[in-house]
Amino acid sequence: MARALLLGALAAALALAGCKKGKDSETAVDAKREAPAPSGTMSLQGMYSYMADAGVFVDCATNERWPVATEGDNAALERAYGKAKVEPGSPLLVTVEGRLESRPKVDARGTETNLIVERFVRSSPRKTCGSMKEVALEDTYWALLELNGKTITANPSQRGPYLELNSKKASAYGFGGCNRFFGTYEATDRSLRIGALGATRMACLEGMQQEQELFAVLAQTTRYEIHGSKLLLFAEKALVARFEARERPEE
Repeated sequence: MARALLLGALAAALALAGCKKGKDSETAVDAKREAPAPSGTMSLQGMYSYMADAGVFVDCATNERWPVATEGDNAALERAYGKAKVEPGSPLLVTVEGRLESRPKVDARGTETNLIVERFVRSSPRKTCGSMKEVALEDTYWALLELNGKTITANPSQRGPYLELNSKKASAYGFGGCNRFFGTYEATDRSLRIGALGATRMACLEGMQQEQELFAVLAQTTRYEIHGSKLLLFAEKALVARFEARERPEE
């Protein structure tokens, strides 16, 4: 009997040690996980909802869902939600300028991507993502916002990278940040192929690497999606670039 009790106690001790080891191992794995790199500030349109002191933003362009951090211009976003007089938890179409960063989860271990609102722009109480007017692919000035997940930064005093597709000439042209480029394209339904590009040969102190990356992305593009004023370019299933429709700047 004593021997049985001793063996039972030993087994329980080993099991407890195993549980602790597993927990420690899990903590070690969590510690090794790298948080996603923060993005730069970008213009976003999406459905915002607020309930129980927590805001959530669903991006119209990608349908991604992010908790909204209580910092930056979040207070202005919450005030606009209150003034819209929607039911608590009901979605409201908003436009903001913000960035994405990793933050600790509120009610669980680990981290998650949060939207940090840098500036609240406007709310549109009677509209949804689906009711937003879709911009045409062709004959639109598309300003580059993101390239392979990286937010594009441009000198405010200079024209930023852009793309245009001329329907009459079936020509693709634009500006890479340093050089003007030109070529051909084919678009059918949601597929898009951009032919070999030619470009001027200016040398710039900055932006050359980003420009070459843009040229490579355009060559890899196989399809596109338009969500409101945003143009998304894909290489098969991978999102490689995001553009925004804008008024053509004066030369």
